[in-house]
Amino acid sequence: MKRHCKPKLCVEILGSNDKDLPQVQPVFISIDPERDTPAKLKEYLADFHPRLIGLTGTSEMVKKAAKSYRVYYSRPYDDNEDYLVDHTIIMYLVRPDGSFAQYYGQNKTVEEVVQGIKEHLKKSN
Repeated sequence: MKRHCKPKLCVEILGSNDKDLPQVQPVFISIDPERDTPAKLKEYLADFHPRLIGLTGTSEMVKKAAKSYRVYYSRPYDDNEDYLVDHTIIMYLVRPDGSFAQYYGQNKTVEEVVQGIKEHLKKSN
């Protein structure tokens, strides 16, 4: 059985009832371009949120993006050839110009992430 990561926190933030949360563009970047084609990503991410965009590229492009954001990932294989991927679980807030603003690990609550996004947007206005 093949399993996928679930961008749950991102979806919960997008579904937040916080009326003050401005529109943000969520992006999911695959770390497995051999398996995650654009068509597969589109189909998979449709289950989460209509604005969630999936990105992939060549192995070199993914490696470069991961290095830029200090994301660790590896694809170990077990004896049963089960699909396994070990990776950093993190969300990044990126400014419209592409520069880094903040990161949010899996230990953050939806409320903490929403508040962090609002604070960063206030500073940039």
